[in-house]
Amino acid sequence: MAITLNGIFKDNMVFQWGAELRVFGNSDVPCTVRCALFKDEETILVAEAPTEEDGSFLICADPIEEPGGPYEIMISADGVEPVILSNCYAGEVWLAAGQTNMEYPLARSEFAKYLIPKIGKTEIRYYKVPQAGFLDEEQAKAEEESQWIEVDSETAGEMSGVAFYFAQSIESRVDAKIGIIQCTFGGSTIDCWQSVESLLTTEEGKAYIKEFDERTSEYTPEEFNAFAFEFEKAENEYKKLLDEVLAENPYLTYLETDRLIGKAPWPPPVGPRAVRHPGSFFECMILRVAPYTLRGVIFYQGESDTDGHQTEYGRAFETLIREWREVFFDDELPFLFCQLPMYISKDRKYMGYDDMSWPLIREQQQIVAIDMRNVYMAVTADCGEFDNVHPSDKKTPGDRLALLAQKFVYGFENTEAVSPYIIDARRGEGVEITFGGDYLLLNLTAGFGPEDSGFEVAGEDGEFYPAEATVDFDGKTVLLSCPLVEYPSKVRYAFFSYGPTPLHAQNGLTATPFQVRIDKDLGGT
Repeated sequence: MAITLNGIFKDNMVFQWGAELRVFGNSDVPCTVRCALFKDEETILVAEAPTEEDGSFLICADPIEEPGGPYEIMISADGVEPVILSNCYAGEVWLAAGQTNMEYPLARSEFAKYLIPKIGKTEIRYYKVPQAGFLDEEQAKAEEESQWIEVDSETAGEMSGVAFYFAQSIESRVDAKIGIIQCTFGGSTIDCWQSVESLLTTEEGKAYIKEFDERTSEYTPEEFNAFAFEFEKAENEYKKLLDEVLAENPYLTYLETDRLIGKAPWPPPVGPRAVRHPGSFFECMILRVAPYTLRGVIFYQGESDTDGHQTEYGRAFETLIREWREVFFDDELPFLFCQLPMYISKDRKYMGYDDMSWPLIREQQQIVAIDMRNVYMAVTADCGEFDNVHPSDKKTPGDRLALLAQKFVYGFENTEAVSPYIIDARRGEGVEITFGGDYLLLNLTAGFGPEDSGFEVAGEDGEFYPAEATVDFDGKTVLLSCPLVEYPSKVRYAFFSYGPTPLHAQNGLTATPFQVRIDKDLGGT
């Protein structure tokens, strides 16, 4: 007889204080499994639960009412050697999920070589969920090897850069250990992060599945296996070369390594055994750690959906959030995410072609943040890099996510977290736009000419023209002038894949991109 805990239950773990402590795993025979917490050899709590028919168990223990530790956690059953976890703390637990820009390690981010040696000892710990698209023995082995890591100058480099800066900012305001569960996979579309059943509940989700099926049918199994073999071979060769250059300089950004050794092989072939398939990372990664109790989620994803899913992304994103709240047993689970930054490829820029996929995804993301309760968006339109889908600045998005958490999750007063956003637009000789948000004054940090203002105005024909912009004396209104448009009917700001984003608040928060119809005249209602 043996008890196997889920891989996240290891020494040095952080569990959420003030909320139900859930411990889960499997037993190879039916039994009652007990969980006991000890501190300084004193028993703090005891809870138990019977195994289900398949041998799984879930123990729901009473909350630890304040952060602290260290605790020793013992999981036991009659006739079996107990499992003992040491140096565990009640703290703040956040799930950091998404694709490459969330995975992007701190060591390869901007200014890391100056920052990391000065980190010293922190109150941050992190756990990496093993990456897998299929449940198999390799994942089980990786799960055994994955550990909770105490973050300091020696260990911080491998952690998600965004998650590190987020945790560092939370640590500065909250007297508790910060636990980050890193759950990331590069190049993943939104359908990979929720179940097929969830996708099938909407027409938008079905569109993702249909496209995958159509692409899968392009190859016979034999052709896919051949393509997959060649791709894996090229990928392994690239990884070997990457390891060599990082051994010489571990602080190289993604862009710098692209220039040194070329870009990683991409895209991978699509077929029945493609690792990125609908439901893949939900089934093999999210469900590996659910229902571990969380304070909230930080999420950075969407780049891979700009290739044809602009109209489906928002609805699919909504169903993802709902499903994650369901599997983590929390209908109000705070969900904080990064809006996509600026990006366009060199080829498209020089061809003068913008399919508007990136601003359309940003718009979908904003709609989700507006429509869903306890969902908040960090505006990062000013964080992109030309021809680089992996910008090296991970501090700005991490800090902005942390501001949202401090304001809306932890309730810190006077926290300026909400970026400037449009309230309304009125037309007269030009256009007046009023903004809301957490700030005192708006600033235009670039020149005021129409080509670099980021603002565009259109008439009823829908043809947009750059507009000259100035900030009115009240600091919350932007005045636009566009002589080429006689009767303004539409206005937009930063609504392009890549371009200027000069409008900021005095506190550094960048303005939210938008496009709206103008339904008011000056002096009207």
